[in-house]
Amino acid sequence: MSPLTPRPVTPSRRALRGAASVEMALSMVALIPIFMYALFLDDLLRYSLDAQEAAVTTVWDFTTQDYTKALKQSGGGGAGPQGGLSSVQHNARLTYCDHESGIDRPDVMSGSNYADCEDTDHHLAVVAHVCWMNSNAKQVTCEAPDKGAGALGGLADQYGDEFTNGGLIKCSARAVVENYLLPEEFLPEFSDGVKLTKKNWKQEGVENVHDNAQQGVGGADGNAYFLAEQRMAILTDTWALTEDADIAPDGSGEMYDRVNNTYTNVTSYYQMMGSYQDFRQDITQDLLDDMMLYAFEDAPTKPYLSIHPHLANMQTPANTVDQEGDTRYFNQEWRDWDDDKNRGTYEHSERGEWYMGCKDAESC
Repeated sequence: MSPLTPRPVTPSRRALRGAASVEMALSMVALIPIFMYALFLDDLLRYSLDAQEAAVTTVWDFTTQDYTKALKQSGGGGAGPQGGLSSVQHNARLTYCDHESGIDRPDVMSGSNYADCEDTDHHLAVVAHVCWMNSNAKQVTCEAPDKGAGALGGLADQYGDEFTNGGLIKCSARAVVENYLLPEEFLPEFSDGVKLTKKNWKQEGVENVHDNAQQGVGGADGNAYFLAEQRMAILTDTWALTEDADIAPDGSGEMYDRVNNTYTNVTSYYQMMGSYQDFRQDITQDLLDDMMLYAFEDAPTKPYLSIHPHLANMQTPANTVDQEGDTRYFNQEWRDWDDDKNRGTYEHSERGEWYMGCKDAESC
């Protein structure tokens, strides 16, 4: 090497180690908060899905109710939330007291203690804690059925008002989430006091999480995170009969009342009644004794309905009618004295009392 050629300057090993340490330290300063925020966002997503489950699954429980009657009301009881008016909402609130349905822990022996509501052992998260107990939060809440939502007009509405109690039912839920890990400020000497997160409640103690949740308020300057309200609605009303139909021509019952309501609430019924009264007056005036006619006539003023289930101990599906003596009549096409197809189908299908011969519903 020529004496005029400058020697290249190489950093010492100590300098290299020092630079690497600085880079690692700076990386850790950035990576640790990123990791912590990722954990917090993961909790927020999970809690949002739990609240969504509470609203969505509860509304489907209304599809199995008996809408021939008003919705069953909650009887209360227990130290947990009473659950609003309907028993569906009441039971849903008990189930989701701990914000998820995975483990439902009622005290089936005494009925007075519901662990999901009274215990705080579900508050075990490291980063964020979710709670219903805040004035701006909302446990799963369902509205009374809106009967007008499915209105069709005319006879259908009149029928629905008389016999059904369903309609559009809405359920919603909103949870509050509190920070128990993230620092409120990061590098305060550089951030000019700007808060990066809501209040950190760790110093208040996890055992006081319910009390802490009640103190959290919303708004731009609030000290808790309020998840978006989850909503679900369903239009449900089966119009289903809940009693077995077993009616003689002069009988009554759930099915008869519905048929009678429809029969007597159409315009043609009143037109027919006017003609019937005129016809009756004419024949009794000239031909028949009025009192005798009253005793034996089949008046069209009401429907005649005849239904009797074909039970295993009955030879035929028939009703007894008091008409100049007790006489049994088929109430369906059991026999037509030709091919008797209904009778033949029953006798050869070996279905017994099972619907369409299907003894196991899951296999058909």
